[in-house]
Amino acid sequence: MVLTVRIAVYTNGDDAFVAWAPSAFIAGCRGFLLERGRKTPAGVVVAPVENRLGFKKDKPKSGDHRPSDEWPFQRFNWTDHVVDVGNEVRYRVTAMVDAGAGRPYQHGPASRWTRWATLSPVTGGGFSCYFNRGIVLSQFVARYLRDHHLTPAAFKAQLKTGVDPAFRAFLEGDLGARLRQLLSPTSAGSLTTLHAALYELDDAQLEAAMIALKPPINLVLSNGSDKAGDGNAASRARLNAAGVATTDRLLKSKGLGHNKFVVVAKAGVPVAVWTGSTNWTTTGLCTQMNNALLIEDKAVAALYRAQWDRLQAASPPALVPAGFPPALVAANDVSHSVTVGTGAAASKATVWFTRTSDQRDMNELRGLIAAAQQSILFLMFQPGKQGLHTLAGQRANDPNMYVRGLVSTLGSDAASSELNVLDVRLVSSDRKFKPDHYTVVQPQGLGADLGPWIAEVTRRNFLSQIGHAIVHSKVLVIDALSANPVVVTGSHNFSAPASENNDENLVIVRGHKALAAAYATHIMSVYQHYRYRSYVREMLAQGKTPWAYLDDDDAWLKKELVSKAQEIDHWA
Repeated sequence: MVLTVRIAVYTNGDDAFVAWAPSAFIAGCRGFLLERGRKTPAGVVVAPVENRLGFKKDKPKSGDHRPSDEWPFQRFNWTDHVVDVGNEVRYRVTAMVDAGAGRPYQHGPASRWTRWATLSPVTGGGFSCYFNRGIVLSQFVARYLRDHHLTPAAFKAQLKTGVDPAFRAFLEGDLGARLRQLLSPTSAGSLTTLHAALYELDDAQLEAAMIALKPPINLVLSNGSDKAGDGNAASRARLNAAGVATTDRLLKSKGLGHNKFVVVAKAGVPVAVWTGSTNWTTTGLCTQMNNALLIEDKAVAALYRAQWDRLQAASPPALVPAGFPPALVAANDVSHSVTVGTGAAASKATVWFTRTSDQRDMNELRGLIAAAQQSILFLMFQPGKQGLHTLAGQRANDPNMYVRGLVSTLGSDAASSELNVLDVRLVSSDRKFKPDHYTVVQPQGLGADLGPWIAEVTRRNFLSQIGHAIVHSKVLVIDALSANPVVVTGSHNFSAPASENNDENLVIVRGHKALAAAYATHIMSVYQHYRYRSYVREMLAQGKTPWAYLDDDDAWLKKELVSKAQEIDHWA
């Protein structure tokens, strides 16, 4: 039998997700060399992707890395964070085999090179998607805090005051850069106007950008999470004093004005809308995982502009708190579907606004999950007891359904606040602990040094010193690799309260393969990061030693080919 290796690559504007699959067990395999080919002005440069996980005999330390022909990848997929927007790349994997002589390893079966892939936020057909890099529970942030002698709280304060602009820009990623461009007077131009509906505003740099625009920006500003008063009072006062008028949508105990969208108009005609999960705060940009979707389509932009007008009308100055008049709810009870793009690039976008009268928005989302044929991928913040993550987890009982997701908070953290080692909740496909078969995970940080890793910001410390959202994205991707994928995003938390109590928006995009691949790449990057940490937490809770080094034999491959068979087959 001739052994072969299949390979595939998926990209967005920030990362490349590479997946591979050997056709059978490879005797002596110590892992896989992953090579990256990159186009440069001087020609194609080929180099091994470096692995940050090494053999115990090499005594690796936090931050150490070696080429993957020395420290091979003992896994079947990898998110390449080294590449960046605009890079054109391709990949190849080769089994590294120890025939008895140790290193240097022999080259075993190899894959072909993947197609060339360009990292870009622009997915075509009027859609572009953007992501930040706000993974605070990580090794790179742990090393930053150590080197700068910062507590998590001091780290947050430093981000707000702009002490280290380069590191802040790194955390913001392309999402922050594109939002700033949206607010730039040079980019906006003299005929451009912006209509924004925001839940939170707490970032000096974004405020300054809005003040520089002045009249071209029109703002419906809610009261944030302050149900008694106005959590945005200070920002509102600064904007008003600088000549930026606001419509004060102070819902208080009536619900949340949870939108975070901006409509762009040229010469009075709406042409684009920016939506997604990102609150206009320092934490939203830098310390949470968030996403943004830019839709450049006049019909979709007109829908959002009409909703902005309805929100303004429902927030008259004399009415405190503002509310949800029957006309607003009646309008929200009707979804709107339009075709975006033309020809082969055409896709269908369905837009929902809330609150609705009877959860009809949630019913459509439940129907999408029920109709999934191949896969369900998601990132969620707080979907609650009736959230869609529960339905997705139930679909994982179908052996042919690939379900992977991450929920920032699956339940109350009160029970786990005392013992940090136990602050993990997870759902596995068979309701038992199987580290290779996590379906839904909750983000954790490494609470103590482990092998080559140093202790990270823990979940408990993050929640007490930085904020309540570790992952704030609201992203659902159905059948990502099929001919008819579905992508859902917006401000909506995929929860009953979002449908029944709040101002929200969500967009359902059908049939856009490139957009689905871009979001799937992002979801898997975040999911894989936290899956290992949940495994470590669970092992420590059971009094066991977690896996922390590469295995110096081929037993790992035999085990992984069985335990990760579904994942291997799905991606490669």
